[in-house]
Amino acid sequence: MLTVARVEWIHNRRDVRSLFVILALPVVLLVLYGYGINFDLDKLPFAVFDLDGGEASRDLLQQFVQSRYFWLREVITDQRQIDGLIDHGRVVFVLVVPPDLGRTLGAGRSAQVQVVLDGADTTRAQVAIGYIEGALFDYSSRLALQYAVRQGVSPSSPFTVHPTILYNADLRSTRFIVPGLIAILLTILSALLTSTCIVREREWGSFESLVTSPAHATEILVGKMIPYVCIAFVDVLASMAAGRFVFGVYPEGSIALLLSAGVLYLLASLAIGVLFSTTARTQQMAILFAMLSTLLPTILLSGFAFPLRSMPVELRVLSNVIPATHFLVIIRGLYLKGAGLAVLWPRLLALFGFAVVLVTIAARRFQKRL
Repeated sequence: MLTVARVEWIHNRRDVRSLFVILALPVVLLVLYGYGINFDLDKLPFAVFDLDGGEASRDLLQQFVQSRYFWLREVITDQRQIDGLIDHGRVVFVLVVPPDLGRTLGAGRSAQVQVVLDGADTTRAQVAIGYIEGALFDYSSRLALQYAVRQGVSPSSPFTVHPTILYNADLRSTRFIVPGLIAILLTILSALLTSTCIVREREWGSFESLVTSPAHATEILVGKMIPYVCIAFVDVLASMAAGRFVFGVYPEGSIALLLSAGVLYLLASLAIGVLFSTTARTQQMAILFAMLSTLLPTILLSGFAFPLRSMPVELRVLSNVIPATHFLVIIRGLYLKGAGLAVLWPRLLALFGFAVVLVTIAARRFQKRL
């Protein structure tokens, strides 16, 4: 088994460029996607159509301008400009101030402000609505306080909210995205690493030496996986270092527990690649099968991009047979919450089961015959 592992390692070591790509690719992709995937919205461009032009409208506009969430891009004077600004994507929304805003607020009555919003991107539109409502609520609260003082009435509110945010106090989406990216990239890379290790021997005509060797089929299979486990483990460490030094994201929990879970997860992911390598006839087909079986399910059904609770029951059940679903819970629990073994043991047990089952299936599929 160790001899097979040594031969496989020599093959990878001779191809220095491929080995460099294997080690550098997760870090490069993590940095690119870490910066590219961001659910935080800052500096939303907007325009204002001010029909009042008084002190009240300027005060309202200042409420938006002073916030880091908004960026006043244009002040328009014609209602016909609204459609053009939104159609060309220059602004996300247009704030329309009614002509009687100052008079209405001065009389202590409620005023209506129109917001024309671009709803093509529903996620951005929903977040923008929350930001706009928050800004208007702050402004109306300040006006209510000023009106109560002028009337000589003690201001009161039925509710006073003091939120306590755990685990991600500044609500940075990077803290949530980076651990998930590590899991996704390791899944894809691991499956690709081993997807050609057997079928390559058939194409190169060296499979006969494996068939005639005294090593058992399982020993050959495990021996071929050992170098890739080591390479993928180095990728885990490199990805963790990149998350720490590039994004300032690091595990709050036990690193030893994280690495242990990573080994189980790597075994399961590498076994998927080996399984396709034993069944495919060409390297291209093996790579294609490995990509299709890891990329789409891991991104769409593991909880990385979409919350599992929002999926139909059938898809939630299906997500449990994807190893990435369980590893995402572990890595995010360790990174964000500092969770321990008492909380994460069911997921670790699931990863152990996946590793054992997938390696066993791959070993049974691999047969020493031409």
